[in-house]
Amino acid sequence: MKQFFKEAKEEIIETLYAKNAIKWNLTDKFQLKGGILSPMFCNAGILENTIETRGTVSSALIFWLGYHFKDVDAVVGMASGGISWATSLANCKCLPLLRAHAIPKNHGLLNQFDGELPFDGAKVIVIDDIITSGKSVLNVVNALREGVEGKKAEVVAVFSIFDWNFAATNHRFENAGVKKFHIISFDEVLQYGFENSLLPEGAAEEIQEFREEQNSL
Repeated sequence: MKQFFKEAKEEIIETLYAKNAIKWNLTDKFQLKGGILSPMFCNAGILENTIETRGTVSSALIFWLGYHFKDVDAVVGMASGGISWATSLANCKCLPLLRAHAIPKNHGLLNQFDGELPFDGAKVIVIDDIITSGKSVLNVVNALREGVEGKKAEVVAVFSIFDWNFAATNHRFENAGVKKFHIISFDEVLQYGFENSLLPEGAAEEIQEFREEQNSL
């Protein structure tokens, strides 16, 4: 399991760099979810582009679920980045699938979820492509706990492809009593960039400043 995950991490990170999905802007920084300004941006959506990478990510999700949580009753995919990965996992495990929005829609049926829980007390996992502040996912977790169409869910974990792994975000999940897992993290992407001389000049200083800023929140 550990060896498989190690190889999957390396392949995914290598693909992100090879596809120019890791972007740098040390002057006009990128705005991430939650208003966070970052010198780096990860376009994780590029991982859906090729069948090889889709297979690697999907396999990692399947192995992770089987290793950590054998009894899961449904999969919840966060709109929009987590839906394709949640769909792949639900198909492979023959599980019900729900599509989730951070807040209820302001049109149509005004619903927050598409799909329904199989029964009251169902154990579910929530899948997203990227975790930044974590607020959107935690909104969904709270809604699942409160109930969807009269059925409450037990959220056993949240899983992402890429996690910024900010200290403030980790504290939010801990306070909410939610387990959080990922395939790759900000630190691992940076480490690969440093080892292969892929980071722009001046990136080290910007990263240090960025880390200190986020850790002080």
